[in-house]
Amino acid sequence: MMPQTVRSRCPLSRGAEKLGYKRRVSETGGASPVAHDPARVDLLASIWPRLRPAIDLAAPLGADWFAISTAFERSTDGEITAHAGVLEIPMVIDGDVRLVAGIHAVCTAAAHRGRGLARAVIEDAIEHASARTQTMLLHANDAAIYGRYGFRPIEQFVWWTDIPQRPRTAPMRKLSAARADDVAAIHAGFVARLPVADALGIGDTAPLFVLDEVLACLGFERLWIADDLGVIVACDLEERVLQIYDVVGQRWPPLAELVARVRGRVDRVEVFFVPERWPEVTWTIRDGRPLDVLMVRGPFTDAKIAVPPLARC
Repeated sequence: MMPQTVRSRCPLSRGAEKLGYKRRVSETGGASPVAHDPARVDLLASIWPRLRPAIDLAAPLGADWFAISTAFERSTDGEITAHAGVLEIPMVIDGDVRLVAGIHAVCTAAAHRGRGLARAVIEDAIEHASARTQTMLLHANDAAIYGRYGFRPIEQFVWWTDIPQRPRTAPMRKLSAARADDVAAIHAGFVARLPVADALGIGDTAPLFVLDEVLACLGFERLWIADDLGVIVACDLEERVLQIYDVVGQRWPPLAELVARVRGRVDRVEVFFVPERWPEVTWTIRDGRPLDVLMVRGPFTDAKIAVPPLARC
């Protein structure tokens, strides 16, 4: 779960349920449980400075990094010098429910690069994930690094459509990380949620959703609730373009009804997931390519897809 590369005011990256067994592996071998280790945060923050405040802010919101990410590390002279994490992500792929492993936060301390440490933690992460699922994914800035481990690049798309004007209705309310009821509403929305698409959808991943939003914006800046529609919407409105990153709830709202609840004029909608649940409009694939690349190992879909930004690892 790293900062994401979608165009946005805030550029992108089950309660606090434990999804895996954490371990630290030293350079000389041997496995042991890993507690909440400040040294690990020091390493991660040296690569991604935004992570430190995001981890602290997200934990009391039911999005504890240490609870949802299984860590694999190497240490040198007592210092953590390499890290890779594994997330367990329930997905719908071509209509089938599957558990997918998301490999993330792969890094090596600057002074220790070129010694094979990254390779070691990646191999540990793949071994761990292989015991649980056939499908693994990650988002990479350099796709070539992961090709040697059996990952292949998968193109992602953004879809757009023009929207005719219609009367406004009661606007959606912006959620606040400072309101306990709003945080609870997000977690409740993920229970038995309707995935955004059967080609590629996401299940109950509320902690990852919250963590990605906090990582991007250090709060809830793009999360809105439409109580009458029964959904939470992650979106931005820029220059009359509504960018929809995710829709969370047990039922699916008509697009026109959702747009009618946006504060401000909307001339175009861009969707960062397969828009198959809105067949009433004609969708066009937007030009342009993301800066990072979705990499997949194992069985996946052949459909044109996108992983929703707040479910990326």
